[in-house]
Amino acid sequence: MDESFSVVGSKFPDGEPANDWTVQEVLRWSLDQYHKKAIDQTSQKIDSLRNQCEKECEDVMTLHSLAVEMASKGNNNEVGGSSSGVGEENVNPQSENNSNAVEEGGKVAAKPTATSFAAGTKPASSTIEVQMTVGPHAPAKYLLRPRPGQPCVLGRSKGKKFIKNGVSLHKDQEVSTTHGKFVVEGGGLGLTPGGGGETAPRFYFVDVGSTNGSVYNGEQLEPNKRLLLEDGMELKVGNSMLRVVLG
Repeated sequence: MDESFSVVGSKFPDGEPANDWTVQEVLRWSLDQYHKKAIDQTSQKIDSLRNQCEKECEDVMTLHSLAVEMASKGNNNEVGGSSSGVGEENVNPQSENNSNAVEEGGKVAAKPTATSFAAGTKPASSTIEVQMTVGPHAPAKYLLRPRPGQPCVLGRSKGKKFIKNGVSLHKDQEVSTTHGKFVVEGGGLGLTPGGGGETAPRFYFVDVGSTNGSVYNGEQLEPNKRLLLEDGMELKVGNSMLRVVLG
């Protein structure tokens, strides 16, 4: 093919083809439009495959977490612990008595009983309370309980995982469908040994590549990069401001 027809480095008048354009200019313009369309379609397919992969990975990790939880409960029953079924996503797996559950901001979470923890241990921070201070959802509160491999998502969606153990900001049109997620690391089953050793769980917020981004302390968060959360920290997502309370 003649290099003169190459899109790369080609130049032609601005706008749509006109009567005074040469055949060569029209061909270059057509090739350039095809090139741009191909790149756009490829990017959309890549984004779709990435989202599908992330969803499938989350589903696998959710099943893994449930299997670990059920195995742990089975071991507790063998040594004389009380038997209990698998609870809702927002129920503390350390709790032995779900009658202690309290409702807050539409979320149900269980308070751990005094007998829920092994001797010489104490409960570490295991929940995140998201308090909406500004925006169409203020002053709502959401009590989240992320687990290793099972984050709590935040976004405009009304999907089950947003409603049951996440933050659904469906009234804020500047928030992406899936905007960010709260993840936890460390802490095992949420216990901190009295003699040291295992550290308390640490919580992070991750913007998953939202359209309008997330802001902390006046600075835009880098997509898919974890932000370590501290008690009282405030974040801006869309037109909403939220305060994080670790409990």
